[in-house]
Amino acid sequence: MLNDGLRRRLFSDAMKRDLQGYHALDVLRYHMDRAPTDNHLSRVQYADFKTYLPGDILTKVDRASMATSLEVRVPILDHEFLGWAVSLPPGLRLRNREGKYIFKKALEPHVPDEVLYRPKMGFAVPLADWFRGPLRERIRAVATEPALADAGIFEMGYVSTLVDQHQSGARDHSAALWALVMFESFLRQVHTATAEPPRVAVAGS
Repeated sequence: MLNDGLRRRLFSDAMKRDLQGYHALDVLRYHMDRAPTDNHLSRVQYADFKTYLPGDILTKVDRASMATSLEVRVPILDHEFLGWAVSLPPGLRLRNREGKYIFKKALEPHVPDEVLYRPKMGFAVPLADWFRGPLRERIRAVATEPALADAGIFEMGYVSTLVDQHQSGARDHSAALWALVMFESFLRQVHTATAEPPRVAVAGS
């Protein structure tokens, strides 16, 4: 999610020592090196199957659907269909930057082109604008409240720089700031939970 330069400046010296040279991209390299193919596209898609799909996209769909009592299925991830799809030549999966090429061609008689070939639309929210507007003070607090600093993971001076650059409009650091504010919220919840006195069971209660 973060480029190497930003990551190096964001982590504290102690954190970088603790990582002992570990790099987040090592996870992707690990899976790509073990992909049962030499094709570059297929290796990247294999890494997606091992990381991005189960750890991000499918997780979010599952949580959002279960939270609203919906039973969701992902039909093109049916294991038999998927096994067939990955056996196709890569040029039938991606052609001229058009993903799911053969799938879309098969649907052309049934789905209008303006729907089938419209630009991909994700579920993004306007974090960049929120962090400069209604959540401005919440983001500013991340750089000053103790929970994040006490963790010892981040260089807090650089966290303040990220906030300043983003809120001035000089840069868009919304992805990094979102990760930081979520982690800071997690730390505060943990601190609150561990600070609560233990509950004592009372007979008959």
